[in-house]
Amino acid sequence: MSSSGSNFRIPNIHTDLADAIGAGCFVAHEVATMWEFSKRESVGGLQSLGIDSPEKFHERITIYGIQQKHMKVLIIELQTSSIHPINFETHAYEPGTSITIPFFHLSDDNRFNLVSILSHLNGLLCVCNRVTSDLFLWNPVTTSFKCLIHPYSNDFYKGTLDAVGMYTDTHDDLKVMYIRRRDATLAVNVYSRSDESWRNIPLTLHADYLTTRFCWSSGTLCGGNLYFTVSETVVGGIHFMISFDVNTEEFEMFDLPPIPNHGIVFISLVNAQDELVMFAASGHRAMKIDMWILTEGTWYQLNSFPEIQLDLWCSITHYVTNGMKWFMIAKFQKIFEIDTGLMWFDRFYPVTSFQCENGALFTETLVSPSI
Repeated sequence: MSSSGSNFRIPNIHTDLADAIGAGCFVAHEVATMWEFSKRESVGGLQSLGIDSPEKFHERITIYGIQQKHMKVLIIELQTSSIHPINFETHAYEPGTSITIPFFHLSDDNRFNLVSILSHLNGLLCVCNRVTSDLFLWNPVTTSFKCLIHPYSNDFYKGTLDAVGMYTDTHDDLKVMYIRRRDATLAVNVYSRSDESWRNIPLTLHADYLTTRFCWSSGTLCGGNLYFTVSETVVGGIHFMISFDVNTEEFEMFDLPPIPNHGIVFISLVNAQDELVMFAASGHRAMKIDMWILTEGTWYQLNSFPEIQLDLWCSITHYVTNGMKWFMIAKFQKIFEIDTGLMWFDRFYPVTSFQCENGALFTETLVSPSI
C-alpha cells in the first residue's frame, strides 16, 4: 500500500501503535491502514470482539490509549509511599513521586506504615489501618479520603477473617462489600457512597467455610459480578468461588477448574476485558502456574508457565499484560511471559492486585470518596 505525493508509510502495528496510542488520537489514513493490517493479522479476531469498522477500531484504541496513560502503580513500603508511572514496553514502573498518607496510619513509635490495600475501583482505594482496623476510601492522586463508619463498633476489619470488594450499581453508586466472619457466623454488609451508610445482604454458607481454616480473597469485579475465592488452608484442601451479582444482589457458588492439590495452592483472579481469568499456582519446592478463563460458566485452560522455584514464586508481586502476552512480575522485574495469541491492544488490561507487596495497579482519576 502506498500514497503518492506524500511521505506516508505503513505503520508498524507493534511499535508505531504502541507509541501513538498514548496520545489517544490518530489521523484518518493511519487508522485505515492499521485497520487493514490488523484484519489480516488477527484472522477474524477483530470481528469476534465486535470491531467491524475502522471507526470502531479507532474508538477502541483511543479508549485503550487513554486508560493506559492513566494507569499508575501505588507502592506502600514500611516507611515510604509513592506513585509511579508504568512503562508499558518494559512492564516495569518508573521513578515515582512520594506521597503522604493523609489519615492516621503509623505504628505506635511513628516509624512504620500500617496500611493494607484491600481493593480499588475507578481510582478509589479501600484501605485498612492495621492497628485500629478502620476502613478508608482514599484517592491517592487528590489525597481526599473518607473514614467509613463502623457497622461493628469495636471489632471491625480483621485481615485473616474478612474480605472486601468494590463495585458500582445500576445507579452508578459506588459500593463497598464487607464480608465478616466471627465465631462461625457470617455477615455481609454493603456501604453506599451516596447514602453514607451500611446495610446487610443475606448469605448462608456451611459453617466450615466460616472458620479460620478457610481463606477468602478480596473481591474481583468482572462483567457485573463480584468474585471471591475461598480456599482451605491445608494440603489437599478444597477451593471454590463465590459470585455476587451486583444487579440482582444474589450470591452463587462456582466450582474452580481442576487444580493440583498436593502442596501449596494460591489463586489469583483477574478482570480481563470483562472476562474472568484465573492464575492457579500449586506445588512444594517448585510451583506450577496454570492460566484459565471462565466463559459462559465453563473454565477453559489457556496456558501454563514453566515451573519456578518456591522462593522466586514467593517474590511475585502481580501479573500484567500488554494484551497479546501475559507477564509474571517478581520484584517489578519480568520473569516469565506467555503468548495468548489474542489482539494485543484490546484484549486484556493490567491486573489490580499484588500478592506479596503492599501496592496496587490503579487508574488515576479525580473521583471523590464522598458525594
